[in-house]
Amino acid sequence: MGVIVFNGIPSTEYQIHVEKPPVYAMPERDYSVVHIPGRNGDIVVDNGSYKNVSRSYDISFGEFDGDFTELASGVSEWLHSASGYARLEDDYEPDYFRLAYYSMDAEMENIFHNAGRMTVEFSCKPYRFLKIGERPIMFTEAGVLKNPTFQTSLPKLRIQVSGDGALTIGENMIAISGISSATSMIIDSEIQDVFEEGSLTNLNGKVSFSGGMFPSLRPGLNTISFTGNITSVEVTPRWWIL
Repeated sequence: MGVIVFNGIPSTEYQIHVEKPPVYAMPERDYSVVHIPGRNGDIVVDNGSYKNVSRSYDISFGEFDGDFTELASGVSEWLHSASGYARLEDDYEPDYFRLAYYSMDAEMENIFHNAGRMTVEFSCKPYRFLKIGERPIMFTEAGVLKNPTFQTSLPKLRIQVSGDGALTIGENMIAISGISSATSMIIDSEIQDVFEEGSLTNLNGKVSFSGGMFPSLRPGLNTISFTGNITSVEVTPRWWIL
């Protein structure tokens, strides 16, 4: 029996049994296809992204002498516990998690008013995050960070800085200026924001990025180095795969 954890809540809390492993859905690449009259073949434009995928589970819930109405209400509350995307994981892929939302209008089969059965389907972002990518990696001097995947990730950086400095993350160079006292600066490439840890004071005006791009970690080896008034850099890499 598998366990689903959605929005931090395990399915076991609602007496849910997963009847079989879910099917893996391969994400569809986002292409724009244009046909020009009089020209053979279509023109395909790669938009550089992937569409959401569905992840479905056949579940049953309840037990002998259960109350279907109460059990069904609990399952419904669980599925609608999040507004928008929430973390989805299961023990069929224990090393990964997804970001998903539930929005289906599903029907529950009533089994003698003691138990129920249904198929639940989540709409997931096309990538799967590696759980090891959630672990911060500390650098107090220059080093190398290896991206173990074939995908470019968008890390979160925690920088201890007390004045002007420069930071290199792979192919990205970051200049920091206008800092007058020691602070912990967060650079989040996923949400494209820079702020002071704790106070959330906006620090976007204190940094400049080479090419105007927030730092990323390309597949393979990425050099981490820093100079000036930077004493350490903590990288949460956020590795992901399709």
